[in-house]
Amino acid sequence: MADAEPTLSDLFQAHRRGLAGAVRSVLGGSADVTELLQDAFLKCWRSWQDGTRPRDPVAWMFVVTWNVAVDARRARQRRPRHETLDEDSNMAPGIHPSPVRALEQREAVARAQSAVAGLSDPEQQVFLLRVSGELPFDAIAATLAIPVGTAKTRMRSALHKLRQKLGATTEATRSAR
Repeated sequence: MADAEPTLSDLFQAHRRGLAGAVRSVLGGSADVTELLQDAFLKCWRSWQDGTRPRDPVAWMFVVTWNVAVDARRARQRRPRHETLDEDSNMAPGIHPSPVRALEQREAVARAQSAVAGLSDPEQQVFLLRVSGELPFDAIAATLAIPVGTAKTRMRSALHKLRQKLGATTEATRSAR
């Protein structure tokens, strides 16, 4: 007896962490990840109900989620900015690092998010599909309807820019100590 094909809900749950990481990479730590993932799931579900059956449903979910996050970023840029309290959701319950360590972790995450946000949209999309989605280049290329070489070039460019930005930041932090 053949195994049943996983449902869209099963696929979304299995890749929830990667999808959430993609949202945070586009919008930063203050994003309402749960709400955006729900929006992305609803878009996928509606398309699925209408008969959309992508060859690689995981890559497709990441692209839809990325597009939802980019739309939210654009909407956020049009609204006035308000200060928010940002809880560190990366910490396991009951584990509290020293205040200095917690600050260093938040600063490192903020630097990485800022660096990813500074990539061009095509570079960011390939980077997030590769890193958060853990997709191979051929799946990324097929999903984005670009040649595999273009996907690899965008990833190489993204990594180069991130190394420059984060390497410079790391050196500046070390010399300030």
